[in-house]
Amino acid sequence: MGRTSREPGIDSGGMKRIVIAICVLLLAVGTIGGVVHWFGSRSADTSHVEYAFSASSKFTDAQLKAAGHKTAEVFSGFAGCTIEKISYDEHRADKLLDLEDTAKAESPSYESAIYDAYKRYGRNRIFIATVDFTCDGSDASLSAGEQSMTDYLYLNDDGETWTEIDHGNG
Repeated sequence: MGRTSREPGIDSGGMKRIVIAICVLLLAVGTIGGVVHWFGSRSADTSHVEYAFSASSKFTDAQLKAAGHKTAEVFSGFAGCTIEKISYDEHRADKLLDLEDTAKAESPSYESAIYDAYKRYGRNRIFIATVDFTCDGSDASLSAGEQSMTDYLYLNDDGETWTEIDHGNG
């Protein structure tokens, strides 16, 4: 009797397992990529922002409210964060603008976007907000946990809308 030798290879059952494994792997990679994309591109949660504004001799209530909403819009790009509070303290804002004057007086070469806007539009058109928020760490440029930043806006010529000058930790 003659023996038949089997060539080493993959039988139909083995091929089926390989195809299934490849499909599962592709599905897993696609799912992980989708989750990463969703977390990286989602907006910050601004659904429960608390707005706190001091009495103002510069701005009407409507202007303060519009400035607060503009700041929320700016910070909505902070993926993985929850914006908790946007506050405006006119006394603090005036002190920060005074610091801009001091910096320029001490160093004539001093330059900042805030100083330039303040000199161009005037002290009574600059809104400086403190923004308190918490991040989950999904955005590598923002630390996980509670933090605070300052947002600088100027009131446009229409007296109703705002444009951001800058924001940051200072």
